[in-house]
Amino acid sequence: MVDCQFSVPMVFFAMVVPDLHHNTISSSLQSHKSMDHEQQWYQRRVRGRISTNNTHTPTITEMKLLFVLFFTLAALTYAAYTPPTKAGVYLGDINCKLDPRINITTIAGYKNGTYIKQIFRYLWGAACGRSRGVFTLDFPEYAGNTYSCAHWPSEWGINNINDWFKTPEVYEQHLQYLDLYLQGNYNTTAVHGPSTCDFVTMTKLYCGEDRELPWQKTPWVQRIGNQPFRGVNTGGVFVLEPWITPNFTDWSLTLPDQYTYSWQNPQGSPGYQSLVNHWTTWYTAQDFQQIAAAGLNSIRLPVGWWYFAPAANVQYSPYTIPTQLITDLTHPITTFIKMAHDNNLVVILDLHGAPSSQNGLDNSGVRSNDPKPERWGFQWFYDPEAQQNTTLVLVAMAKYIEFLSANGIDNVIALELLNEPWVFGDMSIIRDFYVRSIIAIRQVSDIPIIIHDAFRHEEWDWLLTNFPFKNIYMDTHIYHAFNADDIASSTPVCDHNKMIVAQNIACGYGSMLRFKTCLGLPTFVGEWSLAIDDCIAIIRGAGKSVQTKDFGQCKNLQARVGDPWWIQAYRNFAYKQMSMSERELGWFFWTWKTGPGTESDPSTPYWSYSSAMKAGILPTVLPSANYNITSACFEFESTDPYTC
Repeated sequence: MVDCQFSVPMVFFAMVVPDLHHNTISSSLQSHKSMDHEQQWYQRRVRGRISTNNTHTPTITEMKLLFVLFFTLAALTYAAYTPPTKAGVYLGDINCKLDPRINITTIAGYKNGTYIKQIFRYLWGAACGRSRGVFTLDFPEYAGNTYSCAHWPSEWGINNINDWFKTPEVYEQHLQYLDLYLQGNYNTTAVHGPSTCDFVTMTKLYCGEDRELPWQKTPWVQRIGNQPFRGVNTGGVFVLEPWITPNFTDWSLTLPDQYTYSWQNPQGSPGYQSLVNHWTTWYTAQDFQQIAAAGLNSIRLPVGWWYFAPAANVQYSPYTIPTQLITDLTHPITTFIKMAHDNNLVVILDLHGAPSSQNGLDNSGVRSNDPKPERWGFQWFYDPEAQQNTTLVLVAMAKYIEFLSANGIDNVIALELLNEPWVFGDMSIIRDFYVRSIIAIRQVSDIPIIIHDAFRHEEWDWLLTNFPFKNIYMDTHIYHAFNADDIASSTPVCDHNKMIVAQNIACGYGSMLRFKTCLGLPTFVGEWSLAIDDCIAIIRGAGKSVQTKDFGQCKNLQARVGDPWWIQAYRNFAYKQMSMSERELGWFFWTWKTGPGTESDPSTPYWSYSSAMKAGILPTVLPSANYNITSACFEFESTDPYTC
């Protein structure tokens, strides 16, 4: 008998030096092949040995040679190992440091020492309680010591919090100590996630020059005037959303989405003609002129899968589509994109709805009737055919973009694979779908590709560990209008408090965006709004079964209209959201305009960029270098005594 641990090296050795004991190895293998399956299983699993007809005991010399060859093979195998190509950096490669805008020039001079005031008012409260209140410093001179806000390094000459920045003479030295403290605090924290480097916006996550101001390194940056994205969505045009166009039809529980509308209004019916008119007349050249005049540079265009289904050879009934082929230059989508082109606006073509619906929301084309929201979108998640058809549609969309460019309409600068896959779904399924679709698209086009994070954050660090693709970017959506802890308020005082908290949270999201750009892909905010409640009519879908829960948040809306405090607060809120997004790839407001029936709703300016401009909340022109935007998250709110 020959031990199994020697059988593989001996076979290898016999292959390299075939004359040595050739007969022995051959007879051993032949004997092994002659066994029936049960005997083989028994020999391998139970006894762990291989029977031979000609027993051979290796000599010492042979064993030495075997071991040399075996470990040589192992070394060659290890040397050939190539680490996976990660989309971003590794967690150990990032650092959290004091933001460079807080320096010796600004610490005292900026707005009469506002940074020092903010440090005492906000920073210590946010930082001193972390990690059991202790921090460590990973530098040789601090080895062997643990510190806290009550026990600072003795060489710093700081006995308590009040000693910080006591006189101008210590400002420069104390800035260095503050930077060390924040680094130490971050490094001592056990779990490094999207919010770990959020020290009330006084810090910044660093991960190397390649991911610093990533908008400057995009292939489209010169096309949009050497700026980050400053754009708007054009929602409700090619994917109907009842709350955006409430007067388009009689939306209800039995008519909640475009799928149902198409089924009830087939091609040739008056209802179909209403849809055609909507596609061709709701947005006009004047809209695109106004978007450009407002200082915006880009548009995110949501479309449904059904428009590209014929080109992908995918059945799309009962959805109705334009009579023109997608390759007809008079097709409504092409006409829309050309109007943007004529006004120097670039376009992200966004697949907003996939076959079977990726999220069960009306903004995908069809709303789910499943009573368990956690399962919405699962039909798409667990239906290989739906995913395959989605990929086919995306390939058709990529070919369409190439067609546009060949015809002089070259302003579609990216393709977004899927809008808002359901947050409760299995993210590895989403990742695998993205990979398959990227591979398929790359067979026909090098268009920049955008993937959506499905409102998930930490997971994309490891989900994109083996992700060798180039020219891929990430979209995330940030709203303050749907979770109970965001929207609940029932008095004017509580409303004020809610706004102040929302502003500070908006700045805190800068840490999350940095985290995503560093560890995953360069990221932009593809949707955001000014809403801090869900009060605009049927925002959660047509029909009473999905309406807003009443926390009292909608009682005092009318009082905000025209109120100077609220106008300024909403503008600050906008600038803070813009500020953090512009550190990455930029932003797209949701949405440019809402339709007839929304004019008198007091919440409309919080969802419509054009309405916000008319209300004085947003400026009529957004300059290319607006100090109020870039500095917004470095100015905390005044100490208004608003508490719920």
